[in-house]
Amino acid sequence: MNEVNPARGAVLDLRTPQRQSLWAIVFLAFRTLRSIGLIQLLLFVGFVIARLPSVLVFVGLVGVVGLGLFAVAGLRWWRFTFEIEGEELVVRRGVVQQQRLSIPLGRVQSVSLEQKLLHRIVSLVQISLETAGTETAEFVIDAVDQRTASALQQTIANYRRPTRVVAGGDEQPDTFPPRPEQTVVHHNPRRVMQIALTQTPFAGLVILAPLFALGDELRRFLPFDLPRFDEPQGARWLVWFVPLALAVGLATSLVLNLVRVLLTDWNLTVRSTAAGLHRDAGLLSTTSVATPVPRIQIVRIRQGVLERLWKLHTVHLETIGSTNISVPGCAAEQVKTLSHVALAGSVHGEHLAERVSPAEVVLRTRNTLILAALAAGVLWWLTSWWGFTPLLLVPYVWARTRRQVRLRRWAIETDTFGQFRAFVAWQREEVLVRKVNGVTVAQRLFERRRGLATVVLSTAAGDLSVGMIPLEQAEWVRDLVLRSVETDRRAWM
Repeated sequence: MNEVNPARGAVLDLRTPQRQSLWAIVFLAFRTLRSIGLIQLLLFVGFVIARLPSVLVFVGLVGVVGLGLFAVAGLRWWRFTFEIEGEELVVRRGVVQQQRLSIPLGRVQSVSLEQKLLHRIVSLVQISLETAGTETAEFVIDAVDQRTASALQQTIANYRRPTRVVAGGDEQPDTFPPRPEQTVVHHNPRRVMQIALTQTPFAGLVILAPLFALGDELRRFLPFDLPRFDEPQGARWLVWFVPLALAVGLATSLVLNLVRVLLTDWNLTVRSTAAGLHRDAGLLSTTSVATPVPRIQIVRIRQGVLERLWKLHTVHLETIGSTNISVPGCAAEQVKTLSHVALAGSVHGEHLAERVSPAEVVLRTRNTLILAALAAGVLWWLTSWWGFTPLLLVPYVWARTRRQVRLRRWAIETDTFGQFRAFVAWQREEVLVRKVNGVTVAQRLFERRRGLATVVLSTAAGDLSVGMIPLEQAEWVRDLVLRSVETDRRAWM
């Protein structure tokens, strides 16, 4: 369990108790103050100053409180240790009551490193450890130096050695030399800006919501007077004000989204190592996420309308638990490399030949027609002829479903299942068959009358389903998947 730091040439032994960095005392003290809240702290300071006899007494009180905070932080630092004992990661913590947390290394899903702004000031990182049995972090170590955190991340990533299947179906440790580390994705500032411009900037519009509550106060800052609706010509301002407001809102949302992407995806890098995939990104707060490749369950590749301008894609690698790896702004070659690594070389690419039944168009159009007719009847009774507007949805749903059915493709081979869906944007999903936990073949009443069925492949990270296919084909997919799962002895997680 030793880790070597190439930069220093020193060996870090994680079998001995490791403490948080001494800078953690400063970090924990400041975090305690921050948890109180800035407003509450200012009110308390003002209350104390108004009742103290002199400034010297106030300075002395601040010193006593500061020493108390640092004393508590120092005690917490001293009582917090972690180490690797045998095949377990053991964490001991607690000031008054000592707590001992033991986690088998084999259960660890991922070890994420995050360096927020306050961490960067004191050169520390935060470690979040997640296991396969939980959806949230098992525990968090707030303040650790970079060298110790990287050693822990690498040690846990290297715990499970790669295996290979030998004659007789048994697994043995892989004695081949490990795959050399390579950088799969690295985004420069220009690519990060392209990512921001190709994303729908709805997140930036959230900041505009409080402005509506302050509308009366903001009116006096405008260089003109807004007309009133009850005036004879008061509604004419809508002709120019509404387009202007929409343009300003769109520009504001674009700027805010650009800032958000620059902060979160700055210097985004994905590295492939013998231990798995590592994703590092961030400007003020940096985040490092690592996951072993066998724990990747589903690969989703998407391309939106705006991403087509620069021929970019977004790759989602869904793993067991909540530690998913999302890589936006990937070029075609980067997508191919990520898929090749995540799917162990088994990638369908664009060769998906199977189609779904056109009966899907009839089903969706019929359901929409029934709902639209009911809504039209109610609205016609309330608002006369305007009530027939819901019927306009019927031709739209028909045209949209027809295009989706025409473009949808899927295929299954001995080791891989993949499907392709598209309307304006498109998405491709791939999963290794040996990682499927269960297969369900279901028939709705509409499908049963036409000899069709829906097959659902369940994995530890979610489901993949394809409907409106012949029943015989759905049963063949089920049998093929079950046979592969039962005979394939390679690790699925």
